[in-house]
Amino acid sequence: MALASILGMGRSSRAGANRSRTGNGGTRCGVLAAAAVVLAAWPMVALAGGSDGGRDRADRCRKPLPGGLYSVDVVQEGVHRPLQVWIPAGYQGRPIPLLFFLHGSGTTGEQAMATRDAAGQPLFPNDADEHGYAVATPSGAVPFNPAPGFSGFAWNIPGVPLVGTTIYPPASTLDDVAYIGLAIDAIGETLCIDEQRVYASGASGGGRMASQLACDLSDRIAAIAPIMGVRAPLASDTPPQTADCRPSRPVPVVAIHGLLDPVNVFADADPRLVPGSSWTYGVPEAMRRWARLNGCSLAEPRRRSVTEHVERVSYRGCRANGRVELYEVADGGHTIPGSLVVPALIPLIGPTNQELDTPDTIWSFLSRHRLVGRHDEDRRNESDGD
Repeated sequence: MALASILGMGRSSRAGANRSRTGNGGTRCGVLAAAAVVLAAWPMVALAGGSDGGRDRADRCRKPLPGGLYSVDVVQEGVHRPLQVWIPAGYQGRPIPLLFFLHGSGTTGEQAMATRDAAGQPLFPNDADEHGYAVATPSGAVPFNPAPGFSGFAWNIPGVPLVGTTIYPPASTLDDVAYIGLAIDAIGETLCIDEQRVYASGASGGGRMASQLACDLSDRIAAIAPIMGVRAPLASDTPPQTADCRPSRPVPVVAIHGLLDPVNVFADADPRLVPGSSWTYGVPEAMRRWARLNGCSLAEPRRRSVTEHVERVSYRGCRANGRVELYEVADGGHTIPGSLVVPALIPLIGPTNQELDTPDTIWSFLSRHRLVGRHDEDRRNESDGD
């Protein structure tokens, strides 16, 4: 697969999200505010990829590349689904971690990459430069425009409706879990990626997709960090869904969620929860499910104040490499803490906390974890909750 440098930056509605299609796409609901400038202008310099095994990998792992924004083409069932990759400044061709940051429903991978902090600076690229990891922002398979001003895609999460309780992706929808697996391969054919340190995060519908990756791709995703979207599905949540979440190992999970979220509501007993929809249970229940999956103690989790309005909730005694943590944001809505505030959207999505540095919080958790061998599986993580 080819890696191409995106040399220009500008404004575009859906640059790069358009794709040559020979099939359909599909999935979910959730409204993520996209308030950023979208990266566009696609003059590209093709860099050769390859898949000839260890020799090619040795070559890739000796070849430095300039830091910045690149495009990687991923072909799935004959459909070209390009994605953007941020290579950190100072990349020298040595193995680096990879973080997938997945967009919310009705937006695009380009908008996810362009998400800004309160000062108007790129949220994840800046953190990637500081800590030395790559960021990938693919787009979901389903064209999805849930409201005026939104023109993007949603993720195909099998058995979960796009809207309400009756509107589902068509049966011919491309498999987005398989797509992320192909994306890992494609990025790894051109960059020197540490395959033991591949992570998934995302906001709203992207958080739900990150959760699904932990369920279905746990042999490749080392840990996840859903923002306003953590799930741990059971077949009974939505009748068409055919399987419980059954990761092959304990998957570390850190979630961030606002208590004032009006879209993906927080509380278990909130009357806005709708059986059979994409949001059928609250965040505390989702975290308890992950605690059970990861073999944690189900006793009352430990709580620690992080800032004036943020508490960290940590389950204890989890099986090795299986920490489960939640950042409860008391003054947070359906927003990414530390991101740019759009006043016109506050009535729709609620307030944005500015105390928590989301990328740094996520990375401080994810960077502790990597895929481990089976011999580590039954050890307890003595530092859980610290």
